[in-house]
Amino acid sequence: MATTVSYSASMRTRKTNSASNAKSSAASQEYYENTYNYVGIVHFAGMALSGKVITGISLRIVAAQAGYGTGHTKTVYVRKANYQSASQSGITGLGYCGDALGTFTGAFYGNTSTYTLSGDLLNNLAAYIAEGNNTICLYNPSPVKSSQGYSTNYLQWSECTITVTYEEAASKPSLSKTSFDMGTAVTIYTNRQSSIATHTIRYSFFSANGTIATGVTTSCTWTPPVSLAAQIPNATSGWGTILCDTYVNGNLVSTNTCAFQLTVPASVVPSISSVSIAEATSGVADRFGGYVRTRSKLSVSITATGAQGSSISAYRTSIDSVTYSGSSFTTNALNTAGNLTMTVTVTDSRGRTASTTRTVTVLDYSPPSLSMFTAERCNADGTAAQTDGTKVRISAKASGSSVGGKNTLACTVYYKLPSAESWVSAVTLAPSNYVIAATNRLLSPTFNALSSYDIKIRVQDVFYYIEQTVSIGTKQVMLDFYKDGSGIAFGKVAENAGKVEFGWPLLLSEPLGVDQGGTGAETASAACTKLGAVKKTGDTMTGNLTISGYLYPSLYLLPTYNSTTNRTVFEGSYVGASSFSSWEDGTGNNRRMLEVRNAAYQASLDFAVLLRTCTGGTWASYRLFHAGMATPIPLANGGTGASSAKAALSNLGIFYSASLPSSGTDGQICLVPV
Repeated sequence: MATTVSYSASMRTRKTNSASNAKSSAASQEYYENTYNYVGIVHFAGMALSGKVITGISLRIVAAQAGYGTGHTKTVYVRKANYQSASQSGITGLGYCGDALGTFTGAFYGNTSTYTLSGDLLNNLAAYIAEGNNTICLYNPSPVKSSQGYSTNYLQWSECTITVTYEEAASKPSLSKTSFDMGTAVTIYTNRQSSIATHTIRYSFFSANGTIATGVTTSCTWTPPVSLAAQIPNATSGWGTILCDTYVNGNLVSTNTCAFQLTVPASVVPSISSVSIAEATSGVADRFGGYVRTRSKLSVSITATGAQGSSISAYRTSIDSVTYSGSSFTTNALNTAGNLTMTVTVTDSRGRTASTTRTVTVLDYSPPSLSMFTAERCNADGTAAQTDGTKVRISAKASGSSVGGKNTLACTVYYKLPSAESWVSAVTLAPSNYVIAATNRLLSPTFNALSSYDIKIRVQDVFYYIEQTVSIGTKQVMLDFYKDGSGIAFGKVAENAGKVEFGWPLLLSEPLGVDQGGTGAETASAACTKLGAVKKTGDTMTGNLTISGYLYPSLYLLPTYNSTTNRTVFEGSYVGASSFSSWEDGTGNNRRMLEVRNAAYQASLDFAVLLRTCTGGTWASYRLFHAGMATPIPLANGGTGASSAKAALSNLGIFYSASLPSSGTDGQICLVPV
């Protein structure tokens, strides 16, 4: 706000070589007679404008009739005064004069006129007055004599009024540092231009505004609260503004600003309050008091919150070499026994992370295994094999997992005629320490020597059972006819009507045709041709190839050139994964595998496709990035590490500001909306 004030002058005139006043109420310039040179002293009592920003100066001058008349333009030579008073004792006129300030022209002869100063004279005189000075001198050191005898610029002012327009000097704030963490102190300097100025210091940070201090003179200290982080929930830093209101005599005279960058402290990270883990497979935990390998699935629920306004943008949980996303999920069946570490990591909208671990103990388990089962006819007490015996003895080896001693293992041997539908229990074999071992165990039923029998063993625990069936034939005879004469057998008893049975290997003098159940050929190559089969090399297969297996059915390619040890394997897995891998050797301990997981095995597309490596027997998994992923691609892998534009900018070192800051860090890029 501009202010205009006026001051009337007290004036004197002294000769350059005299300390006495030649004129006591007027200010003259140059001379009337060339035997001397006048110095006009113009003193504005009461003018004290130190520290003001002066924008305009005008002089109202009443001139006496001295020198040339009004038709003649005269030049006024304005200089600084070495003394700020109208009459300094003992000082000659020349001693009063200081440096030149500038000149202006006008007609000064018995008239009153007002002159608005401009250019260098305005600037120089304004600066001189703003230094606290209130006296000027009129002096030309080189006057020129006119034809009338007096100098050409001889004049005399009898009155002079100065009018000054000014504004209070505005304070311009600055900071001890422009970029700093929330929660740390910074000093704000007012850089005031006037010693009587006081200030109110305020801040603006996005939608947050507040007063830092009032009545500040030169500086104050501010510790921005960490709660300001809530203003930038999707970024780690942001720009704000310090506002400095300058007051003089209680009146607001100006407001100036400076910019600052606040950074969310590294300690402001999301938090994980709970990780709930429960058995997802009904009945397993109740029975075994823990989780069981290949049988247990975990139901996981994670509770996490952001910090200071941020929100949780991603969940990542790893266990048993599988990674899951989301705050709640059900794992695949656990495939590793022992103490498994579950690592839970959450990422908030600022890209900050927090992690926690849990230990999950998994009891070992493998399905029952049957390594051996045989059955044969024997003598009455089972001590020796007998091909026409009516008793049967069996031998078997099987085992199961204890699962902490809470599993069960049962083994039963059954029999039936081939034509029967129902099995009949023959004997139950009791396990010892989850192992079944029987050698030449005699079965109690009697088995007709004229009939064949199917003998089946079943081994069962809580989860699985396995079965194996073997057959025992009739007693051996050279030739036998079926009871109604419609069937015949060689090397055994005839048991079927309308059929020829063989208890011995069959040697044909001619190949049996395909239409008769044979191959129609005498060699393997010819048999493949007759049957339409594909040979190992040279043939082209059409249609689908089906390969079945219990856990990991696979197609194994083995190059033989130059004794190479490379292998290529196409493999399917019972857990729901398909893989294509390259092995360096037959051990499989050094390989690289591209694995594709179905939705049941891996719900998140983040880990639907993996590159898996096995180096020296140690496995590792790496994500393959694609457009369907839910979580951002990290900076280290060529991404932005963010799921929003502002977070991406922050991660890339580009900051966003509502207005252009006045300062920053060298090398930074700032985006400002327009």
